[in-house]
Amino acid sequence: MKKNEFLNEFNKLKRELSNKNTNEKCYNIKKCNNCTKCFFCDNCNSCFKATYCSYLENSVEISHSHNSVNCTTSAYLNNSSNCHNSRYLVYCENCYNCTYCYGCIGLRNKEYYILNQQYDKDEYFKIIKNLK
Repeated sequence: MKKNEFLNEFNKLKRELSNKNTNEKCYNIKKCNNCTKCFFCDNCNSCFKATYCSYLENSVEISHSHNSVNCTTSAYLNNSSNCHNSRYLVYCENCYNCTYCYGCIGLRNKEYYILNQQYDKDEYFKIIKNLK
């Protein structure tokens, strides 16, 4: 096989897989594409082991999350992207091992942060209540 033949076959494979709209081993999903082992999800794309999620994309092992992209092993994410091993994040990006963060970017191993500033637990929830 020559390089041109390889590239042609590779591009053909990419086209075939990108047009795949099947879901495998999923239960009670709606308007999802290319998902595997997802349950009770709506409008998710290219997810693996998502549960009770909506408008999720390219995410793995996520539960109870919405409007999030490229996240892994997390729960209760909303409007977040590239967050991993985290819980209860809203409007966060690139956060790892974080819990209860709102509007944060690039944090690691943090909890009770708003706009990358730490608060004590009671103050955090008081501010969040006012934001809703």
